Amino acid sequence: MMHAFEGRIAKVLSTNFEISPDAVDSDVTLGLLRFDSLTLVELALMLENEFGITVEEGELTDTMTIGDTAALIAAKGTAV
Repeated sequence: MMHAFEGRIAKVLSTNFEISPDAVDSDVTLGLLRFDSLTLVELALMLENEFGITVEEGELTDTMTIGDTAALIAAKGTAV
């Protein structure tokens, strides 16, 4: 089952990084989506804007899955 935040993450990825929403699954890593250190910083900024949170440097890694990313956002206490 997809976490409530994963749909919003998929939207950020498709809108800003031209990643097909079909490619976004809970178990897909950011590395498999070809995120490197620069694009991880860009993604962190976009997630901060989308969810109203602060993503610290190094919190997003290329080994994180979309599910891990959703869990990180949820742990920061943002509302769905």
